[in-house]
Amino acid sequence: MTGQALQTESRDKMIKNGSQPLKGSFWTNPRQTSLRRWFFYIHFYAGLIAGILFSIVGITGSILVFVPELRVLEVPGHAVVRPTGQPLPLETLLQVIRKSRPNDSIESFSSASERDSFELTPHKALNFRSYSPAKERIQTFIDPYTGAIICQYNYDHRWLQKIYDLHENLLGGLTGKKINAWFAMLLLVVSIAGLLLWWRGKKYWRLGLEYRIQASWKRQMWDLHNLGGFLFFLPLLILAVTGIYYSYESQFATAAGVLTHSPTSIRTPRSSVPGAKWRPVDDILRSSDQAAPDCKPTIFYFPKSSDTDFYVRVRCPYDPHAVGLTYIYVDPPTARTILVDRFYQEPSGMQIVRLMTPIHYGDVGGLFTRILWILIGLTPGVLFVTSLLMWWNRSLSKGFRRRSA
Repeated sequence: MTGQALQTESRDKMIKNGSQPLKGSFWTNPRQTSLRRWFFYIHFYAGLIAGILFSIVGITGSILVFVPELRVLEVPGHAVVRPTGQPLPLETLLQVIRKSRPNDSIESFSSASERDSFELTPHKALNFRSYSPAKERIQTFIDPYTGAIICQYNYDHRWLQKIYDLHENLLGGLTGKKINAWFAMLLLVVSIAGLLLWWRGKKYWRLGLEYRIQASWKRQMWDLHNLGGFLFFLPLLILAVTGIYYSYESQFATAAGVLTHSPTSIRTPRSSVPGAKWRPVDDILRSSDQAAPDCKPTIFYFPKSSDTDFYVRVRCPYDPHAVGLTYIYVDPPTARTILVDRFYQEPSGMQIVRLMTPIHYGDVGGLFTRILWILIGLTPGVLFVTSLLMWWNRSLSKGFRRRSA
């Protein structure tokens, strides 16, 4: 160990042991206050109790950052087609799907790659999503040039969906989702307490930014936990808050409306003639393209009931989300565009609510943010392991040696 590292560690030990003559407030000398001791108990015991769950949710979240690409890998060779002339009309493809799944309720269709516009990916199959009478999620990949069904499967049985369910609701449905939100609240408490523990006082705060690469492995574990917790504090805070959102959407919307003094939702249009025959899907999509020629369609949604509209999710220039945050509503019997819900023209309250999901999964900011979100998802696991090693080094190993003696 170098002389500088020894000097730094010696200073840190003096602060830890309270041998410094300085006495004062939490701001100047926190290690000699009872408040810091309470922060330690909260951080240590809450992290110890929930650390495994934090790690599981974080690891599964890191996997789901690239879920669109992984979904293509789930069906190797089925997502890519060979363009042969002009694609068939979408209405023709829809009738093929309905014939193969006559009892299903068709929800939407998109490119097999999901993040890309299906008009700009001629080499990709189309993915039609439907619900069976038993509420099973069925995905059907179809060749848009030949109308041949490439593959069809129950998505609920796929390994990637199991990972998604584990991340979202701990495989426990609505109850699991609530529990997940409560543990996300606990992560907020642990993170804030950890940040307060990181603070060494205004004179020694720079010690919290050091990593002693030549120190012993025990010291490096402490530095890794200390520095990693500080550097990833804000991203973990963001992930915890956006994770809580999924169980308390209405409360978040109310809070966003109060803070921004603006509405957080719009009244979606209704069909002009409920129950009337739909115009062909190609006409619906053509109307959507004409209403927003600068945007590209990514997901096409079918009406959920006889009095609702088609709506198309599109990606516009400078959109912060790869799939798009703009929605175009089209009347089924007339194929007339009723509403263009552009993200940048929405009130700030609506923008906040609509950004919750893209922020949580790292879709805001492009590839850099997605890679960063993978690292952040692994952070709770790293912090949990280093905390266990620190606990062993400081307490458990000493007791073990005494019992052995």
